[in-house]
Order: sequence, then C-alpha cells, then structure tokens
Amino acid sequence: METARIKKIVYGGLGLSHHEGRTLFIPYTAPGDLVEFRIDKEKKGCVFASPVKIVEPSPRRIEPECPAFGECGGCHLLHLPYEDEIEIKKQSLLESLERIGNVKTAIEHSVPSPERFGYRNHTQFKVDAEGHPGFAMRESDRIVPFPPQGCLLLPPAMREAIAGLPPESLPRGGEVRAREDAFGKIHFWGLADKPGPPDLLMRAGGFSYPVAPNSFFQVNGLQNDRLLEIVLSMPLRTRRKLLDLYCGVGFFTLPLSRIVAKAIGVEKDPAAVRGANAALRLNKVINVSYRKGPAEQVVGRIRDIDLVMADPPRSGIPERVLRHIIKLRPAEIIIVSCEPPTFSRDARKLIEAGYMLTRLDLVDLFPCTYHVETAALFRRS
Repeated sequence: METARIKKIVYGGLGLSHHEGRTLFIPYTAPGDLVEFRIDKEKKGCVFASPVKIVEPSPRRIEPECPAFGECGGCHLLHLPYEDEIEIKKQSLLESLERIGNVKTAIEHSVPSPERFGYRNHTQFKVDAEGHPGFAMRESDRIVPFPPQGCLLLPPAMREAIAGLPPESLPRGGEVRAREDAFGKIHFWGLADKPGPPDLLMRAGGFSYPVAPNSFFQVNGLQNDRLLEIVLSMPLRTRRKLLDLYCGVGFFTLPLSRIVAKAIGVEKDPAAVRGANAALRLNKVINVSYRKGPAEQVVGRIRDIDLVMADPPRSGIPERVLRHIIKLRPAEIIIVSCEPPTFSRDARKLIEAGYMLTRLDLVDLFPCTYHVETAALFRRS
C-alpha cells in the first residue's frame, strides 16, 4: 500500500500531500504524519483518500478524547491540540481570501472558544436500524453510534438527556433534534412518543429570542455574546438605516438596532419571522421591522440604506443579492460567514465594486471541526 507525508491541514480538515504529481487529500491526519492511504475518488486532478494506517505519527498529533473519532463525521481536528486547530483555521481563512478573493490581509482579532467541548446548544442526531443514536460517518449514510460518554461537543446535560431516552422513544431510521434553552432545559423533536414544544426561548447579547424547532440560531452558547460584541464594534459611526439580510430570528438585528435609527430584517423562513416579531414585543424594540421572503425577491424593493448586515448560508450571498447590495451603495457592509471559500468569492466582488476590506475577525464557534466563523467589515472607498 502506498504512503504519503502530510504537509499541512487545509480547509475541510484535510491533510494535504501529493501523489503521482497530483494533489492528495486525506482526512484525520496531522502535519508530518506518514500515512498509508486508500484512494476513494479522483476529481479535477485531485485525489481524495482515506487513511488506512499512521506509519509515523506527527509529533503534533495527540490522542483524541473521543473513541469514535475518525469514524464519526462530527469532528475533524480532535487529534490536534486546540492551539494548532486555531492556527489551521486562521491559515485556511487567509489562504482562501488570497486564492479565491485575490486579497492579502491579516486577521485583526482571533477569538478561541472558552471551552473546546460542551459548547453546542443544538444538535440533530440519527437513529440507526437497531435504535442506537449517533452521527453519520464522513461522506456516508452509515450511522456511528455515540460512545458511552456521548458526543463531547454537546453539553453534559444534553448528553445525559440523550442517554436517558427510552429505547421505544427513538425512531429507528429517523432523526431527532435536541436543543438546550435559555434556562438549561433540554427539548427534543422527532421522538416517537412525545412531541416537542412549538418554540423555546434562547438568549444572547441581553436579548430574548423565541425560536421555532427548525429555525436557525447560533449554536455556540459560549461564544454568541462575543460574536455580537465584535459585530457591534465594527461600524465606525452610528448609522441611520440598517438592512439585515438572512436575519433569522433577529440575532444580529436586535443588538444592531441600538446603533441605528431604523432597521429592516429580511428572512425567508416564516417560523423565524414569527419568532423575530415576537422578540420585538418581548424586548420592547420599536425601530425594527421584518420582511418575509427570499432575499433575492425582497432586497430590490428596499432603498436608502447606509449599513448592510448579512449572515448568509454556506453557499454565500447569491449574485443577484450582491448586485442589489452594491446598487444600494451602503457606506459599510458587515458579513458574518461560516464558509471561507464562498466568503472569499463575495469579498472579491465587493472589492471589485469599490469596497475595501477594512477589518477581518475570526470567532471559533465550532471547535473540533474545520468550520470557522468570520466577521468582516467592508467600507466604500
């Protein structure tokens, strides 16, 4: 069997090497590992492989604290110290910006999570045919059952609640959603014998948010306040009118409403819009309104904006929406992204349209995984 020496870890948590003149990617490896590998597929001149055996482990490799690591697809970097994980995320962000966005810059603030484990307030897990809860294997539908300790990314109360579910309540071959609310109570949806509540209360930045089961809310309860602090510190002066795209339940809209005269949030999820409007009443906020619908359909009808906030999905900001944002000519644009490649693509388009990337921060919302949250400020030059 062939071997390769891993040079570095790139975005996706993949170890990079070379094989017969082509770029080789192998997950669950560390820089310096000599690894035996099995080729899985080839795509666009690149080779994607699975590790078979670590022949010579890197001195940077550590023993993963979860026995399911390397089989379960939930974590990607658990075999490296957290300090190394943060550096990998910094480099993958900067490399994406340079390669895709044609931008050479520096990260102004880097904010590690205060805890590497137990940070997720929300999860969706699968149930296999035998009734065991777990997560899917990487790039596979096969379920890897949780180890006896449960998933380390979940808070202890959630792990205990999952472990305590009666076998008859778990839908075999189905999926269950779990969330920890603002009071530390664990709620489930998808159980065979008990429906979950229609919504629950979450908190961040001093605001309360009613959240429906399927609506998005930032998952790292240990970092959410810090993320809001960073975004609030970005505008260089008080703005008159804010447009918050992909606003969800108003996670950013409500805190930003404190520094603008008027704010408009745009969200296509009807349940999230209901929660956002309920949050206005709950928090007694009067200078915010919401528009329900896809950003592509709504943004063209909005005028006179001087601050845009966007927290798009992993696919980034669609071309049509980006064109409308540029047409609005806001003085400042804040983008929060969890996908460096699509963020870099959008950054390039904004820079081509006359904006400057004036601040770039990294907030680690997803320890042990390759995902990384970016907050960036663009100013019209």
